[in-house]
Amino acid sequence: MALLISFLKILFLKSIAYENCMTDDAADCRFTDFQIAGTIGGTLGRCGSDPKNLYLGPFGQRTTLTKTFTNIPPNKELEMSFNVWKLDSWDAEGFEIYVNNELLENLVIQFGKGAMICRNELYEDSLEPLSFKFSIIGSDLIIKIKDNLDQDLSDESWGIRDFVLRLKVPCVNFYSECNYTGTLLQICQGEQSKLQNYIPFEIKSIWMGSGIIVQLKGPNFFDGVLQEFTSSQSCLDGFQFPKVIYQE
Repeated sequence: MALLISFLKILFLKSIAYENCMTDDAADCRFTDFQIAGTIGGTLGRCGSDPKNLYLGPFGQRTTLTKTFTNIPPNKELEMSFNVWKLDSWDAEGFEIYVNNELLENLVIQFGKGAMICRNELYEDSLEPLSFKFSIIGSDLIIKIKDNLDQDLSDESWGIRDFVLRLKVPCVNFYSECNYTGTLLQICQGEQSKLQNYIPFEIKSIWMGSGIIVQLKGPNFFDGVLQEFTSSQSCLDGFQFPKVIYQE
């Protein structure tokens, strides 16, 4: 039976799920966040003195970077972006990008621009932005980035920085049973039409990411007192959950 609610509001404040090496501060570049298989020239490097000179690496000779995520918040689409420092003598080479072991992009790039500012002084270096959109099933995500460079690191290599995983369309999942089971009602950013006065079941658990606020009020929930949730709730029980009283 559908239950009458007097107020249901969702505020989507932030959609960033993960970020790394966003500044030129070495402490902000967490090298150990990635599993690295292949040829490594160092943990951190710098190219030039302008902003965004720091990078994780250098890497080369078909090196693979892997980042594993668990419990990705509910979403309809993800966006991954990162900047690559192309270093030295690339010739129509690039990357294979995998999402959950499926090839997302086979990127072949001819870099012929930049300046001779770091490592091998005979070749140009440049910072190149890359961005990808994709969807996943479930809440687990494995990202793999594999270069197809075939020369020694002294001749061609790369580094990565400004790595961001964003929930392009974040969502909140409402469930009819505890522990995120039972009937599902999903409401995503931009779907305000779903915020109606009736819902198909009594909400027993809520799954959402950080930077989201869910406000709920109804006679069948917590004695009609407005509740505000800022994190996932595995089992809602009006007799145990503290009430939040708002005053005008």
